[in-house]
Amino acid sequence: MSNTTLSIGWAQESITPAQPVHLHGMFDERISTHVEDPCMATALALESGDGEQAIWISCDLLNITLDAVRDLRQSVASRIPGFDGEKLLLGCTHTHNAPNFSRMPERPGVMPGPAYREFFLERVTGIAVSAWTSRKSGRIAPALGHAVIGWCRRVAFANGSGEMYGDSRRNDFVGVEGPMDPGIELLFTHSVDGRPSGAVVSIACTAQTCMCENFLTADFWGPARRCLRDHFGDHFTVLAVAGAAGDQCPDDLIRWGRSEPKLRGRAAAETLGRRLGRGVIEGYETGRRDSVANSVFKHKHAVFDLPAYVMSDEQRAQYEAEIAALTAHGEPDFSSWNGGEVRRRRAILKRYAALGPDPVRQADCNFLRLGDFAVATNPFELYLEYGQRIKGRSPATQTISAQLTNDSLGYLPTREALAHGHYSAMPADIQIGPEGAGQLVERSLAEIRALFDAG
Repeated sequence: MSNTTLSIGWAQESITPAQPVHLHGMFDERISTHVEDPCMATALALESGDGEQAIWISCDLLNITLDAVRDLRQSVASRIPGFDGEKLLLGCTHTHNAPNFSRMPERPGVMPGPAYREFFLERVTGIAVSAWTSRKSGRIAPALGHAVIGWCRRVAFANGSGEMYGDSRRNDFVGVEGPMDPGIELLFTHSVDGRPSGAVVSIACTAQTCMCENFLTADFWGPARRCLRDHFGDHFTVLAVAGAAGDQCPDDLIRWGRSEPKLRGRAAAETLGRRLGRGVIEGYETGRRDSVANSVFKHKHAVFDLPAYVMSDEQRAQYEAEIAALTAHGEPDFSSWNGGEVRRRRAILKRYAALGPDPVRQADCNFLRLGDFAVATNPFELYLEYGQRIKGRSPATQTISAQLTNDSLGYLPTREALAHGHYSAMPADIQIGPEGAGQLVERSLAEIRALFDAG
């Protein structure tokens, strides 16, 4: 049992290159024009007196791939003697205005995706090592705050269909498809003298108010960090975590475009960042439990084999027909939206064609216990309902269900959403279906329970 004094280290640095980059997110080609708010990487290093360890990294990226995480684990382990690379986990805030790792057409003066990948790995390795070497004895204090940031972004209609960002003013609108969660899961760290040094901040929403813009930005996490530094001091560091939020967004689709404007662009990011910052401060002041210096600390890395979703013949035929329609007059321009749609559909058909009998996808996950606080990660854009199942049934007092961590395996929708269809709940967007989601929930809960049963 790990029940000894914790050593805690923080580090944070920009992962924004000096030159323009291809932006990640959306389907058309976008190249950054300038930096509005730097994309950051933050590392929290933890070690107990009996050797349990973790380096938890959060990045202002759309997503991450497992091969990059494996390279990072190897790089960090080679720089920190005795560190277990599998105890490193990396999550993303899902900003749509971050550099793209993908291999895109080379453009003059634009950093290619592979070059950014190399830059990223070198920079983040340094941040992880810096957090580890800066460890000092400290304390943790869980807390709960509230702020309305995310709303379900899918609506359902009377004919049994559904749409992401669907129009609630339609006469056949019957309701918003899923739940929303205004809770802010918080884990504060303190120095031995009681001064707050940083916090893990998890919300059920992704950072995408600026998703159609052509600048680099951390979205609302940038102003949220500034708000919290203004309150707690320049030393205060925030590890931003996207909780289960595959069906969430910052827009209230009932009031959207009516009493509430569409939350888009820099002004919206500032508004939400301040709202989030105030919620964190209120959580610290009114929702914080006692800080603990010798909290139980346990950490488990696990890889789950989950059943892959398999397209039907009818679904494959539909995608082939859509490609034919989009290319009827020749190949669309690569940088256009239609060009992106064609590439995406071809990649999907290629992926599904490669599936053998009884196909599986591997989900790389980490599970942490810190006192009565638990963390369960997953590599999906996980619908909120699944995250709530994990939180509700967890033996912990508080649980973070952190999505888009260690890999990016697409959306993971509910059965209801899959029946409704549309973006995020169709074969183009998923690699695992509801059956696999159920297994993910059960196996995640089993791992958390094992950490608590161990004492």
